[in-house]
Amino acid sequence: MVSSANYNLAIGQNLGSSVGAAGVVKLNEHKQKEEKPAVIEPAKIKFHKIKQSDKHQVYGAYPEDYIVKIELETSSKDIQKSMELMNRYKLITFKLSNKKTYIYLKDCYMIDNLVAPQRYKGAGTKAVQNLLDRSLSDKDTEGRIVVMAEIIDGQTSPAGFFYKLGFRFIDKSQNEIMDKWLIKNIETEAPKITGMMYLPKQNISKLVMYNSFL
Repeated sequence: MVSSANYNLAIGQNLGSSVGAAGVVKLNEHKQKEEKPAVIEPAKIKFHKIKQSDKHQVYGAYPEDYIVKIELETSSKDIQKSMELMNRYKLITFKLSNKKTYIYLKDCYMIDNLVAPQRYKGAGTKAVQNLLDRSLSDKDTEGRIVVMAEIIDGQTSPAGFFYKLGFRFIDKSQNEIMDKWLIKNIETEAPKITGMMYLPKQNISKLVMYNSFL
């Protein structure tokens, strides 16, 4: 009877240990599943390099470190055409300059397209930061990046996204609108503004550090 009782006790202890161990394993597995970070798919970014030798002519208030100004002789054909227009529309005649200034972009990277599988997850920001690294490593571009902000789906504008990263419009009046939007500090869609944007040299550090402490 004693040995039988001991045997039963031993079984009970073994069963208790087994169940307890299994319970711990299951809890740990469940905890690991909960702590596993969500997988964020990388954004897809398309870009190309603009070379100064391509003579990409631009207009607007670009900073001096983004452009090169070249003064060329005005052709006689252009002068004759201007004279004809003034005579046709009876414009006030004035002495035409025999030189014309052309403004071209310096070497820089232009973002053609940026698509993030998930919004507000940082994938788009990371893609732009990687492009900045490439531009900073390139002795020709020295961190210069431009992008044309366009409304693709007819509803949303990338202006707010790029503006927060430090990009600015070449049109100063558009930057004023974006500043007012940021000052409001409310969760509203960015103004549907389109136009050429560039990354100012003084905002490079802002893009580098963006979301680094989140």
